[in-house]
Amino acid sequence: LTNDKERICIIGSGNWGSAICTVVGRNALRLPFCHNEVRMWVFEEQVLLKGEEENLSDVINRQHENVKYLPGVKIPSNVRAIPDLADAVRDATVLIFVLPHQFLPKLLPTTRANVDPSRCYGISLIKGLDFDTKTKLPVLISKTIEKAMGNNFRCGVLMGANVADEVARE
Repeated sequence: LTNDKERICIIGSGNWGSAICTVVGRNALRLPFCHNEVRMWVFEEQVLLKGEEENLSDVINRQHENVKYLPGVKIPSNVRAIPDLADAVRDATVLIFVLPHQFLPKLLPTTRANVDPSRCYGISLIKGLDFDTKTKLPVLISKTIEKAMGNNFRCGVLMGANVADEVARE
């Protein structure tokens, strides 16, 4: 595997994750340093469409719309919904975290086991606040992600700057 282009994976597919994937998907198509395909990890659920239950990931991939969490908004066709977290993050060089922070402890071990932290960085778009269990002080969720990923994994917080530069400076 050559690492000449960024491989993007969005971890989360609720309304916020689905909204972000519309921007990231369009940008990946136009930016020469990104692979066209953007993977989006989807917590698999059944949705009812025309009287039939279907996997949410199948509906997203077929209709290019998250009919449950962001109905009526088209998702670019280069965004692929993947219900298996290990498959979704495999070979990713950019992980965009867009899910409730309370789900991180269950997801980070699988994420860490399937990416190369020395060739990958993270961007946290997670809303919310976390606390250190010992000191009871607030902690940045991006730092929680870094600690769990280990091996010098860097995770920045998107605040309007070039995130890759922000991550590199930390």
